[in-house]
Amino acid sequence: MTVYWKIVEEDEAGRIKTLFHGVQGSKVMTLGEWITADKKMVRDGTSNSWYLSGFHVLPTREKCEKYLTRFTKRLDRLRIVPCYIRGELRSKAHSRADVYLADEILFPLHCSA
Repeated sequence: MTVYWKIVEEDEAGRIKTLFHGVQGSKVMTLGEWITADKKMVRDGTSNSWYLSGFHVLPTREKCEKYLTRFTKRLDRLRIVPCYIRGELRSKAHSRADVYLADEILFPLHCSA
């Protein structure tokens, strides 16, 4: 399986949370099990571009580190973690970074924020 990289937020309890769209009403991500994205048409907070939601992932840690420099809020809680994906992987066409949207994601049990 190919490793991808994701920016997550670490909460006070040390759990990892997705930054954008949650799953079944929660942004907390479970370790060690496949999580399926709630796929729906959504908009970026900074534009009028609509796209089919999914888990935002990047192909390399270096690209993820570069993408992280675009964030200005919560920097003390943002982390880069490895993950695996399965199912459809779509390019986020309107993004200025090499971002992909995954249908399913797995964070390894040893993954920590």
